[in-house]
Amino acid sequence: MDKASVLTDSIKYVKELKERLKVLEEQNKKQEAESVVIPNKPNLCSDFDNPSSCDESIEGAANANESVLQVEARVSGKEMLIRIHCQKQKGLLVKIMAEIQSFQLFFVNSSVIPFGDSMDITIISQMGEGYNLSIKELVKNLRMAALKFMSSWH
Repeated sequence: MDKASVLTDSIKYVKELKERLKVLEEQNKKQEAESVVIPNKPNLCSDFDNPSSCDESIEGAANANESVLQVEARVSGKEMLIRIHCQKQKGLLVKIMAEIQSFQLFFVNSSVIPFGDSMDITIISQMGEGYNLSIKELVKNLRMAALKFMSSWH
């Protein structure tokens, strides 16, 4: 090979790499994480010096279950991250997991962390072929199912 053909081949290869980079950047933009959070607390408290001001906002809520419940979902590609902060209640985790599976989401990993009289549930799931909800719809449906279950125990 002479120098001219090596240079020509190198230029072609660099152009191919630029095209490949462009395609990958486009795919990356499409897969950026989208998230939805529906907080239900009327006021979020950040006053650590005066915790009684936080208690008033929770006690003043119309429904104690709604004041504690928070649902968040994020999606990245075919994976879904779901976080639920709610009042500790026997059987609630099983109900939430059954609801998630009914939407064609399959569990990859989950954790539950108790925090006082509440719990923080984190679930990573894979979207099945039949999954057809927007993130907002998923969050709304999970919130409604949790509220329904929590209110049936009171």
